[in-house]
Amino acid sequence: MSAPRFGIRPAVAVQVLFILFGMAIAAFFPFLSLFLDGKGLTAGQIGVAIAGMAVARLLFSPLWGHLADTTIGRRAALQIGTLGGAVAALALFAVQGYAGVVVAAFALASVAATIGPNVDAIALEYLGDARMSDYGRIRGWESLSYAATCLLVGFVLQQVGVRWAMPIFALAGFAVFAWSSAAIASDRPEHKTEHGRLGAVGAVFREAPRFWVFLLATLFVWTGFNAAWNFIGLKIAQGGGGTLLIGLGAALGGLVEVPVMRMSSRFAKRYGLRPVYVAGCVVYAFGFLLWGLVQDPTIVSVLTVFEGAGFALLFTTAVVVIGRMLPHTLYSTGQSLAGTVGFGIAPIVGAGIGGWVFDRFGTVTLYLGASVLALIGGVVAWGALSSPALAHPVPDVDAVL
Repeated sequence: MSAPRFGIRPAVAVQVLFILFGMAIAAFFPFLSLFLDGKGLTAGQIGVAIAGMAVARLLFSPLWGHLADTTIGRRAALQIGTLGGAVAALALFAVQGYAGVVVAAFALASVAATIGPNVDAIALEYLGDARMSDYGRIRGWESLSYAATCLLVGFVLQQVGVRWAMPIFALAGFAVFAWSSAAIASDRPEHKTEHGRLGAVGAVFREAPRFWVFLLATLFVWTGFNAAWNFIGLKIAQGGGGTLLIGLGAALGGLVEVPVMRMSSRFAKRYGLRPVYVAGCVVYAFGFLLWGLVQDPTIVSVLTVFEGAGFALLFTTAVVVIGRMLPHTLYSTGQSLAGTVGFGIAPIVGAGIGGWVFDRFGTVTLYLGASVLALIGGVVAWGALSSPALAHPVPDVDAVL
């Protein structure tokens, strides 16, 4: 990572970046389905809107990753996403009608798709190869801020209405933009790199042929997740719960993420990345099954702790897996491709079909299917991550944070 800006140490710059990003996610992620429901959309229409956002990520994530690694740099790509996402969120807040909501949501996802991959790429660049397994220790700060903000935002929305989720998300986006401008040094490539056919995207698959299989595992896992998570708020609301209860559940999941993410570094060093990733798949499968079988909204809210534990194991491990597979010059592209599959293609299938299943067959069928998909993802991942660098324990290094 480049020299500190304005006397801000790189470690602090990255930590605060994760904290602010966690606040932005907390205002958006747990309340999206209820926000769209408040706009007058049915469950099926919500599924279409979420699938439309996934299409935007599918189309734009690889492009943003390529530009970040080859042309504009990761900080600039992050800033475009945060500033553009904030403006689009305000448009989504103001627009009325099904078609207008779908268009505004698509615009939001198309620019915001560049935020997460570049936050992760900046963190991996800071850690370097020797300390990459400590990513979970840094990422835990985002989970902590996410948990606290979920509870706060849930309380606020309970008082003022769920429609104000988008302005809160916009404010958090402006904060991320301001901090990245002040604390993260420009990392625009000095010389444009020619990666051959398909640019940086093609280079990823030439560098890591197993990446295709890993993306297949990602597709199964996150299709199941999107089918499950995008309608958990509706299930809680239909059972008599409100935004505060939904926020409480999301906060509990976020709180569980913090210690599990920090421990994920130890798990990877002791057992290897492959068993840790597969363990996350199993945790997801069990949690989704419980979400379908349990009807009491308070208990369902509490059971979101399984989402936090599973996400902590899966996400932190996946980021490091990509870092181990690829050279640092392809970090943004690799993370963007994983995001394209996990948060682009998977929501199209998971949310699109999930909304139809929710309306037609009910929650038990929906969550049973999501559980099976998570288990299939674990089986595929076991084969994809069989190389010694991923399947075997990682040598121990001193923690950076």
